Amino acid sequence: MKQVRRRYATTILALSLLIVAPTGRAEEREPVQDLEGRRIASISFEPARQPMLDGELRGLLPFHDGEAYHSALIRAAIERLHATGRYKNIQVDATVQGDTVALKFITEGSWFIGHIDVIFEFAEPPSEGQMINASGLELGRPFDPEQIPAAEENIRKLLVGDGYFNPAVSHQLAYDDIRQQVKITFQVDARKRAVYTKPVISGDTSVIDEDQIIKATRWRKLLLPGYRTVTQNRTHAGIDNIRIKYQNSNRLLATITLDEIKASSDGRKAVEKITVNPGPVVNVRAEGAKISNKNLRQNVPVFEEHTVDADLISEGANNLRDYFQAHGYFDAEVRTPAEKTLNGKTEIDYVVIPGIHHRLVHLEIEGNKYFDTKTIRERMLMTPRSFEVRSGRYSEALRKRDEGTIASLYVSNGFRDVRVTSTAVDNYAGKKGDEAVSITITEGIQYRVAALEIVGPSKLDLRQTLESLSSQKGQIFSEFNIAADREAILLQYGKNGFANAAFQWDSTPGLEPHMVNLKFTIDEGDRLLVREVVVTGLETTRRSLVNQQLDMAPGNPLSSAAMADTQRRLYDLGVFAQVNMAVQNPDGAEDRKYVLYDVQEAHRYSLTTGFGAEFARIGGSNAITDLSDPGGAPGVSPRVSLDLTRLNFLGIGQSLSLQSRLSTLQRRAALNYFVPRIFGLGKFDATFSVLYDDTHDVRTFRAKRAETSAQIVDRATKAVTIFYRFNYRDVNVSNLNIDPLLLPRLAQSVRVGVASFNIVQDRRDDPTDPHKGIYNTLDVGLAARQFGSQTSFVRVLGRNAGYYRIGEKLVFARETQFGVQPAYRLPPNGDPTDPIPLPERFFGGGGSTQRGFPENQAGPRDTVTGFPLGGSALFFNSTELRFPLYGANVSGVLFEDAGNVYSSLSQMSFRVRQRDIRDFSYMAHAVGFGIRYRTPVGPLRFDLAYSLNPPKYNGFPGTYVQLVQCSAAHTCQASSQQISHFQFFFSIGQAF
Repeated sequence: MKQVRRRYATTILALSLLIVAPTGRAEEREPVQDLEGRRIASISFEPARQPMLDGELRGLLPFHDGEAYHSALIRAAIERLHATGRYKNIQVDATVQGDTVALKFITEGSWFIGHIDVIFEFAEPPSEGQMINASGLELGRPFDPEQIPAAEENIRKLLVGDGYFNPAVSHQLAYDDIRQQVKITFQVDARKRAVYTKPVISGDTSVIDEDQIIKATRWRKLLLPGYRTVTQNRTHAGIDNIRIKYQNSNRLLATITLDEIKASSDGRKAVEKITVNPGPVVNVRAEGAKISNKNLRQNVPVFEEHTVDADLISEGANNLRDYFQAHGYFDAEVRTPAEKTLNGKTEIDYVVIPGIHHRLVHLEIEGNKYFDTKTIRERMLMTPRSFEVRSGRYSEALRKRDEGTIASLYVSNGFRDVRVTSTAVDNYAGKKGDEAVSITITEGIQYRVAALEIVGPSKLDLRQTLESLSSQKGQIFSEFNIAADREAILLQYGKNGFANAAFQWDSTPGLEPHMVNLKFTIDEGDRLLVREVVVTGLETTRRSLVNQQLDMAPGNPLSSAAMADTQRRLYDLGVFAQVNMAVQNPDGAEDRKYVLYDVQEAHRYSLTTGFGAEFARIGGSNAITDLSDPGGAPGVSPRVSLDLTRLNFLGIGQSLSLQSRLSTLQRRAALNYFVPRIFGLGKFDATFSVLYDDTHDVRTFRAKRAETSAQIVDRATKAVTIFYRFNYRDVNVSNLNIDPLLLPRLAQSVRVGVASFNIVQDRRDDPTDPHKGIYNTLDVGLAARQFGSQTSFVRVLGRNAGYYRIGEKLVFARETQFGVQPAYRLPPNGDPTDPIPLPERFFGGGGSTQRGFPENQAGPRDTVTGFPLGGSALFFNSTELRFPLYGANVSGVLFEDAGNVYSSLSQMSFRVRQRDIRDFSYMAHAVGFGIRYRTPVGPLRFDLAYSLNPPKYNGFPGTYVQLVQCSAAHTCQASSQQISHFQFFFSIGQAF
């Protein structure tokens, strides 16, 4: 609700002239006019501390010590002081001292709204920010105690709407004499929130009975007895739900009124009174063509406006015509019906004459010389038929709109006489139903600037800005360029404190045809400076943290851009729920202003839960003891996550978080300590973590990992980020589903200390669904004895991805991954032929690497059981052709994946055939088709892959106990198995 605000500060122009005789005789009053012309001996102020700085204050006075006294100058001084907005009352005392006059200004300062705090102990809603907004008190505006009762009443109304029917609201005021600010603290005692009760329904309930109306409100608890608690949103939604229920019964004119919602006698329940008036039945039909009820409702506005009149009916006819034309019925006509009422029913019957179904197969643009056809087509809505738009997109409205769009494009580039016309051709190329549209552009002559005259700049050096203007001599003349020049000039003035700078322009014909003389007139206005930056509302947050984010200081120009940048920096700290900024006393005529930032600290604790599932061919058998299916089987792995975060730890912007994940494949908990802007460096963040992870997503083994790590993130540029990490972990391997003879070598606990850095270059246009750009990563790590590692090795893992547009609709995407980790110092019990510890090896295959394998199923395998063992090198290459499939949200992908995991770099091979059942050092290939459905969080992805050369291997058709028994007796019988040719994956986000 818009609130009208008054200025409460008033000025008392009182001139008390006390004349003190220089002798000891009794004082005598002299006429005021006797002071005229006397010399002013002194000028003082009471109180001594004034709202204005001394230099500013003296500068406002039109007289100084030693000058002649004139009453007109006194009045002018009072008016100037009052205009600053800093004074509520001003009086002047003049005392005669011989032939001179001593002046004393007696002032009372104004007050301005500062920090607003709300003390409450109840569950939201409403939130603290909602209550502050409801008060109607604005930061930096003049304050008067008479504003408080209305503010308290507004807060009460907000609380009542959210079910707190008997709130008590009081206030306290704290005055800051130095900055003339008032801190306002509202204390709210809301007591207990009420719950809904069975509403009292009045009116005509013959159409929908009371039980259905009550059910439509959804105020009852779901699957539980009783009613839900009252909130304003819930109340409005309940009334809207009743209205929708009537609309679904063709009662478009139904009126649902919440007459009253008040507290019961004990204040714990809400008593609701609702009046329903179903109104007449309104039948809206479209005869002559098929259209779904959903599309009919979207195009006929009587459904949205809940009323029937001739204008809405006519608008509905136009909308329906455009709808059918856009769906291929280019000749469609819709007759506007008359409203008919019969037997209490309102009938609106649109008659649609669709004509034959057309296809826009050709769109021609001719006459364009200045702009190429692609540039023009990008701005048009008409579209020829394609795989994405089966009939093309055309209507008379679209044609007129595109004509205007093209004309505006030319006019904005100086072609003021441009003409754009279009014609439609039926039965194009002799095919019935095929249409073509030809757009003819008569560009005309391009107007240019003959001369540019700039008048007004004197206080600010604009030479650099003026040199970059678009409307220079010889350049294109257009109002679009002038608007851009205006923004550039005013932006420069705004940055330098000229908040009231104004810009005007005028043009006259030049001496030559199609040439224009331009004149820019700039009114600079007064320059404003920062007097002080005042931050209020800090409770937990340390002021030193906030001071580091301030982008302005006393004496700096009062720049709106610098103010907004400071506000952004404060939000980026992640510890404030709201950051309000304002200039104190914005209407006051003073050169130096207080810049105010009033913050609301976010809740220090946040709890986040999540649920999900992985649906794919999961590598390994479902039972840990069952070894019969090492190549994977279809399955679902549900996931639950729980994260608890403590924001603004110690008041220095740092956070402490506990992240946990539980699934059938993993149990994980991590404690993270996040330090933004470490060492005061804006581009560096640090994270310290402690991790426990129990996983068997690689079904060959179960790994329990305890890890500590430290990471520093360097945001070097917008596109380049560098990660510096150190990890120390102790990994214990158990439940190995492999040959028992390998257990002593692979089941050992291993300690690894790794120092690494990772460079990420991201120039994609959209990280969730890129269409162009590149994405590169390079991860280099060193595990060494000096870092506490039992095994010493180097890890290098690189990735390069590129995205390229092919024409208007197609995207070609490719990604290559290469990794190698050679060992250079082995522990005493290490195996020289396989030196990398099992949990540290590369594992690959699956939806993000090679879709010819189940997750983590690529590479070398145990020769007895067939379970994957990982490797010390990997190479994957994937290519995709992405194309529109159906409408704007559904697209398709054709892909080819190649690559594998290898036991070592020397074993890496690009041959495509597996030599024998023990050979896994070859390049596996898979092709497939995928569907993407665009959502706000990224595309939903379903991929079906066909592996061209899946590996064969020996498997063991039994349990692990049977494997141990037969190994001891040397009687194990292997069975020949093979990775399935078909793999499927379902997830969110592109594969790369």
